[in-house]
Amino acid sequence: MKKKRHMALHILIIILLIAGMGLPVNSKVSYAESSTAPVVTHNVKLLITKENGFVHPGISIYPQRLIETRTQLIKGRQPWTAYYQAMASADYASKEFKAANLKAGTFDTPKNATFKNNSQEITLSADGFRAYTQAIMYYLTGDKKYRYNAIRLVRIWENMDPNQYAYYADSHIHVPVPFYYMVSAAELLKYTSVDDPIYNDPDSSDGDTQKVDLRWKSEDNQKLIKNLIDPTVNTFLTSNNKYLAQHLYSITGVFAGSIFKNDKTAYDRTVEWATVNATTDKPLINGSLANLFHKIDAKDPRNPVGQSYVQHLEMGRDENHAKDDVLCLIGIARILSQQETKVDPKKGTVSTKSNAQTPYRFLTNRLLAGAEQFYRYNRGYTVPWVKLKQDGGKTYPAWDANGTDKIIDFGDAISEDSRGRLGKLFSSSELYDAYRYGEHYSKTKLNKIAPNIVNAAEHLNAPIFYDGTTLTNFWGSYSDNKMTEIGAEYWLSIPKDKGYRLSEAVPTTQPKNANVSFAKRAVLLDTKRAKQIHTGSENYIRVRSAKNRSEIKETEYDKLYRKDKTTARGANQLALSSLVKDNGTSGYVALRIRSNAAAKLLISGSNDGAEPYQTAEIPDTHGKWINLIYSTRTDQIQSRSAKQSGYMDFYAVISDSEAKVDFDQLAYLNRTGGIQTSVPSIDETDGNTYYLVKNESFKKQLKTENTTGATFSLDNAPAGMSIDQSGQIEWKPTSETKKSVLVRIDNGTVVRTVRLTFNVVADREEAYHAIIKNFDSDQEYTTTSLKNVNDEQQKVRNLINSGDSDRFLSELQSLSEAIQNLELLNPKLSDGTLNYNAYASMTEGTAGSATINLQNLIDNDPATYDGNLLVPVIIDFGSSYRISAQSFAFEARTGFPNRLQGANVYGSNDKTSWTLLTEKETSQTNKMETVAVKDTLVDSTFRYLKIQVDNPGPDTDPMYPGISTRSEFHIFGTRHQVDLDQ
Repeated sequence: MKKKRHMALHILIIILLIAGMGLPVNSKVSYAESSTAPVVTHNVKLLITKENGFVHPGISIYPQRLIETRTQLIKGRQPWTAYYQAMASADYASKEFKAANLKAGTFDTPKNATFKNNSQEITLSADGFRAYTQAIMYYLTGDKKYRYNAIRLVRIWENMDPNQYAYYADSHIHVPVPFYYMVSAAELLKYTSVDDPIYNDPDSSDGDTQKVDLRWKSEDNQKLIKNLIDPTVNTFLTSNNKYLAQHLYSITGVFAGSIFKNDKTAYDRTVEWATVNATTDKPLINGSLANLFHKIDAKDPRNPVGQSYVQHLEMGRDENHAKDDVLCLIGIARILSQQETKVDPKKGTVSTKSNAQTPYRFLTNRLLAGAEQFYRYNRGYTVPWVKLKQDGGKTYPAWDANGTDKIIDFGDAISEDSRGRLGKLFSSSELYDAYRYGEHYSKTKLNKIAPNIVNAAEHLNAPIFYDGTTLTNFWGSYSDNKMTEIGAEYWLSIPKDKGYRLSEAVPTTQPKNANVSFAKRAVLLDTKRAKQIHTGSENYIRVRSAKNRSEIKETEYDKLYRKDKTTARGANQLALSSLVKDNGTSGYVALRIRSNAAAKLLISGSNDGAEPYQTAEIPDTHGKWINLIYSTRTDQIQSRSAKQSGYMDFYAVISDSEAKVDFDQLAYLNRTGGIQTSVPSIDETDGNTYYLVKNESFKKQLKTENTTGATFSLDNAPAGMSIDQSGQIEWKPTSETKKSVLVRIDNGTVVRTVRLTFNVVADREEAYHAIIKNFDSDQEYTTTSLKNVNDEQQKVRNLINSGDSDRFLSELQSLSEAIQNLELLNPKLSDGTLNYNAYASMTEGTAGSATINLQNLIDNDPATYDGNLLVPVIIDFGSSYRISAQSFAFEARTGFPNRLQGANVYGSNDKTSWTLLTEKETSQTNKMETVAVKDTLVDSTFRYLKIQVDNPGPDTDPMYPGISTRSEFHIFGTRHQVDLDQ
């Protein structure tokens, strides 16, 4: 046993990069020399105590489970050993004393004894999480240097000035978690034994090597409460009307303070705030479990599925904040369980009656139901959703937003913002364990009611894992410049029984690369066309192609919600989450796939049938695995209106034949943990058509980059067509035909493909007319693009009866491309308004104002917007164009009609002198609002349009005054060309 323990504790570990003030940023790790995690011993006793109804230590851990964890570590058992080794490798666990808030030359005097701005929450985070880690390391190892580090850090914060605390913007969000860890550290110090407590201070930097008493004293208790706990709770945290997750952050800190102080009154009140929060004056944005994980009634006419279900409200805002809710509620449930607290089954108040429930069973497993909806949607499945801003009649009225006391920014469609960002959430199975081992639900039952929670528990990350291409330590992973979530400490309370479940085993070694496994992270949306295959050492997803996207269904949703005839879903067989994309120059990924036939891969940002943002041609690999490239770069998205997610992709395999495509892994290219290789590129649009003439020789030198040493080949090429290793295609067709050919570039590591079509006609005249028929002469085009067509048309006409084949076919292709690149003078949106983002040339940006994504203003999605701006938006239509308008249509960002209230539109031709165009300013409304242009200005034309808030509505948060936002801005008007020579 000693030998096994010795081997288990002596592994290669990862050391965190250190950022300023001793706080590792994002818990990024780097390779270091092999070292050992400190030996775990039984030397320190956990002094479990019950006082005034409280269990101590019981803020952050189950005390009995912590004892068991140490026993498992001494025995060298998993998964505890892997978590311990990762934690011990973190900089937070370094035995070197570090303090962010220590005044130089002192032992425990704060560098800054005030708490009035957000810089102090960063220092509290650094010191709090380090103190907590050191306190844990002391209990596990018995090494007094850890206790010295921890108690000195706590004593620095005991000396804060209680009269120098002041609320500042968002302090109720960012202070609680660092505070929770500092107070939890103090509690562990208070309730752990220490023999020979007088310790020689090894730090001479304070000019004194005094002996330090490592015992927790009554003076420590009094000073911590007076100088840190009470002013923090009273200044920043005690409130029950904060917005959704903000409420949960606040009360997490209140729980820590009240437990440490044995304040039963504050604790009991906060329990009800966490469960129901009946006394809040802002019930619609109430962050309690009962409201946030909201029950939608089967009878609600807005309910598309005709059955009751739980809707996680903040998923209507964005998935990143929705994640915060899930983690907060899981952590709060653990705090209550550690305190052996049960609640009234309806009121949510603390109760000792026979019908009292654990926080997990409260409201029929509401916590599990809400978390399941979050995991399900973010893995790629569709979930039912009610737009609460819509009116459902007298019993189910609309949740109207005003942007101030009613910020219903979750009241419209479910949000795709940050969807799929699950990488870090696979670092813990806490919720699953609570129901499986705490509530003793069978796995069969959990699979029925929360299959995605089960899936996460069975596919956990190793304690050191890749989050995208960032090698990350679970210990402190939710940190940027401060700790943002609780939960990493759950490993100290993993139930003993979990260690015996092979299906729930935690990987114990660091992954070799950042590849994302389809078998582990993909979901099968159409189970009739996708299935998981496990054969020997291979575990992959096999997808059967469809002839078109309409054939592809989301089978599980259709099975669960047969009555739903309105929710858009389907069109993709697979979804893959937990990605972290690069949309810049490193934005390339490769799919390890194999196929038995050629197919087209459509890659989308959602599963509602939206247009794909990228396509890739899958070759027939004849059963061999290849790495097929596609781009995630913003500048290479195939359509200006297509959207991609930053964290997941949806895949549709389309083919006229019965293609079977196996998906193994997604690899990042030329990023940390990814494949390092040149990325071949080809300057051809997938599906390009070349018009050729029978019996005339065709030569085409493809424009490629990064192809040195690569092999060029053609799939499905007609007889006589060839490609050389420089990328030149040659062919002399002898008959009329239309042929689709796949060009493949293989550098031995990755494969790049593009499909080209060759349309062979009888003679040059026919080739010319075949192209010209694609030109719609009834449309009005921009002068520049139309001139290109006319010029190329004349060149081709001149060569029909003379000229060599190379020149004629080259000019013919130029004509084809010129017609494809024609730009309408007035492209329209579906509502008949001007599509001013149809082409890159439509505008010259947002001159003199913030840079914004104009597509967000015309996408008919009230969740997207132009930004939280403090300046007007000025749209420049360019020197060659002018705009006249009859009216403008505005729509506010969901939940914030106040931030568009009081807006007008102005016109200008010099960006100096502005003319007010609108008859009236916008009102405070959540509906699309059309405002007319003054009659006298309807025919006036302007180069610039400015949207300016002249009479703003009330600020959402007085701490952030003057913010304006627009979700939609539509122009009922006309674009005019200007002859600058006249």
